[in-house]
Amino acid sequence: MSSCVVDLPEDIVVKILCRLPVKSLIRFTCVSKRWCSMIISDPKFGKSHFQLASQQRTLRRKVLLTSYPTVREPGPRPNACYDPNSKLPPRFQSLEDKYLVKNFTFPSKKNAFTEEMGSCNGLVLVGNHCVDGYENLSIWNLSTGFFRKIPSPSSRVKSIKSADQGYRYFINFGFGHVSTSDDYKLVFILCALGHLVEVHIFSLRANIWKAITAPHLSRAGWDSGQGTFSNGAIHRVIHCRSESSDPVIYAFDLAEEEFRQVPLPPVLWQNEEDRNPTEITTLVHLGGYLCIWSRKRYNPDKGEVWAMTEYGVPESWVKLLNFRVRDLPDVFASLYSTWDLCFVTESGTMVIRLRKELFWFECHNEEKPICSGRYRLEEVHCNVPNLNLPVC
Repeated sequence: MSSCVVDLPEDIVVKILCRLPVKSLIRFTCVSKRWCSMIISDPKFGKSHFQLASQQRTLRRKVLLTSYPTVREPGPRPNACYDPNSKLPPRFQSLEDKYLVKNFTFPSKKNAFTEEMGSCNGLVLVGNHCVDGYENLSIWNLSTGFFRKIPSPSSRVKSIKSADQGYRYFINFGFGHVSTSDDYKLVFILCALGHLVEVHIFSLRANIWKAITAPHLSRAGWDSGQGTFSNGAIHRVIHCRSESSDPVIYAFDLAEEEFRQVPLPPVLWQNEEDRNPTEITTLVHLGGYLCIWSRKRYNPDKGEVWAMTEYGVPESWVKLLNFRVRDLPDVFASLYSTWDLCFVTESGTMVIRLRKELFWFECHNEEKPICSGRYRLEEVHCNVPNLNLPVC
């Protein structure tokens, strides 16, 4: 019997591969160097595979858990002094469907101080925090193993520091996708004395950094931290120094590379005599809406989640749910338990981090929340794990 070998055109091969799950693609990287390069490193193939999976609704969102173990001296009273040399490499795990856990090995040897800084479309931004900001920046796709180092910005944060070492500055950062140019951008917003100074932007497509000077913004109150990516922009709530001033959402548009203000729900400021300030943070909503979490400073046991259903339109803010700790006495030991709201799903499920556990709560309109799942985080000597949402 004679065998018949058929050579398919490459465009047909690509179309077939684009319809396969990630697990199969990883196995097929062993077929040839060409297939390995295309599956792991070709951005066009990655985009086609992601778009097709999005259309077919086969994408699986996973929670990225990052823990930072440290070595401690044995005995009943371990040495409380922190020794940076005792820090172990971070542990990266993905959590799917509340219970399915998978471990990942970081592909770089320089990983003792690596931390995740954000994710978008399955790409995870990692880097090392240092005195001047962040270094050893990289993009990592946990599903395919794709790993790419980002060059250090030419102008470091210390360029905005004066000779006085007490000069205070802040670093806001964000990572997101620009649909118009099919590019991914990393942004560092450098602030000094509460005023915007400059913005450093890295384009993954062009592989270059550039710095722009932003217009003077009169609102003070910037803090260091990560912004929320939504509707093509990085968002951050700025709380003003004055108690009489309301918070403001500033958005940095990744395509236009400029700032704009996004209106907040007017109903939050109807009581001008309220001496209990409202604290607001932007929040990840898996449906893509710009979302905020609002609660009173002196009543942290309850809060509200709002979503802007039509971006930029003040009247489109909709209250998705109310949440009160007192409704869940079996979960919260105290009304003043320390907890964080991580994200909200399309169906209205809240994911909360409480001590060393994650909780899933079903919240609908004015009904009391119901706990639908919980996951015990790894028992190691580590910081509270960071949470992120790579799409695999």
